[in-house]
Amino acid sequence: MSNGYRLDGQVVDGTGAVPIADGTVIVVGDTVEWVGDAAAVPEKYAAMELTHVTGPDRTVMPGIVDAHVHTSFGEARSEEELALYTPVEYRSMLAAWNVRKVLRAGVTSLSDPATTFNISACLRDAIEAGIVEGPRMAAAGRQITSRQGLEDAFPSWMEFPPGQAGVLVKSPDEIAEEIRLQVKDGVDVIKVSGSNDSAVTSGPVEGMAFTEDEFTLMASETHRLGRKCTVHARTSQSVRACAAAGFDWLQHASYMDSEGLDLILEKDIPIVPALTLLVNLLASAGDAGASSLDVFKREVDAASENLGDAFRQGATIISGSETGWSLVPFGEWHAFEMEILVTHLGLSPLEAIHAGTGAAAVTVPQWADRIGTLEAGKLADVLVLDADPVADIRVLQSPSKIAMILKGGSAVDVETPIPERREYSWEKNKIYLQGRFRYDESLKQGFVTDL
Repeated sequence: MSNGYRLDGQVVDGTGAVPIADGTVIVVGDTVEWVGDAAAVPEKYAAMELTHVTGPDRTVMPGIVDAHVHTSFGEARSEEELALYTPVEYRSMLAAWNVRKVLRAGVTSLSDPATTFNISACLRDAIEAGIVEGPRMAAAGRQITSRQGLEDAFPSWMEFPPGQAGVLVKSPDEIAEEIRLQVKDGVDVIKVSGSNDSAVTSGPVEGMAFTEDEFTLMASETHRLGRKCTVHARTSQSVRACAAAGFDWLQHASYMDSEGLDLILEKDIPIVPALTLLVNLLASAGDAGASSLDVFKREVDAASENLGDAFRQGATIISGSETGWSLVPFGEWHAFEMEILVTHLGLSPLEAIHAGTGAAAVTVPQWADRIGTLEAGKLADVLVLDADPVADIRVLQSPSKIAMILKGGSAVDVETPIPERREYSWEKNKIYLQGRFRYDESLKQGFVTDL
């Protein structure tokens, strides 16, 4: 019986270091025991019964760490679908179904920054218990929002929906109580909605959802209770305030200004751009509704310039796909964010791989010191590719190029098909027509127009 693996090929260790052209990774049990030149493998491993994995054009690298996956979102098409449709019991089972796809995409760890109900923490525990197959997880609860935050997107005459991926707080006392409740319920990360969003407002994306004092309270109370905090902060004002407050990492930061960047560099706060959803939205729209997409293109352009400049000045950039919406289905787009970091922000492929492995480990705090890189003593979360992602970052998006995935030294089944599931009508918005059916008097008949 094999005691582990000898994995030969180009070794990209996830630290950002130059790859080992002819390297070897030795895995024993659930741990990486040795990494180095193939010619220098210690003799003691020759006597061990190791499964030898080798072949031409092989690359051995850490499993992907996706810093932004909404495991409970069910590939919703809208805020309405997310907040109002599908009961919590079914959402939970669907989340378990979907994380299998995530693992098979080479994602061995993920951070879930906002859940519906408390699904994320329960899913994390089910994975750790061996009930569900999926990546290692860090779980946030519902993101904390105000009336000016991302999640309060419904009319003011409606009660805040219990199925929304946010919780509305109205005072400092409610902020502190919500953080304490989420910690009691087992979250690893507190997520805050610090600004509004292009997806839910037709006006400028500016201002912030809380005061500076409230952001400071959130960060200090979270840290007092031994947890990490992250924030949805697209605007320059929210970036400045949350960096000053000491949030552990920022989401988006698209409209960050020089003052915010100075604080980020001073405090060494990582940024998760999470641009995949916006880039996919633009790519999927085609020629329809081009004017309504200007706000999204403006943000992608601003983020490309601002975050590219931030990286060149020394900011840590982390890859997170924002998987979970219909625009970013589970198991398909996790590595595309790394390509975006190359094409839009100017990272090299090797730097982008670091952003999606070693740098991203911080967003899974309970595992951070044991994942993300191939180093002796780290967990054997490993991706073996029949391709070179340093030469072409896009190969990470090709399931056919994945020769093997190890999670904790155990091979993941990537061969048995995951069949398509049935989708029920009660999972979706009830839309009669995508447009209006107009009457043409001259033709004496109806025709469809856009809304």
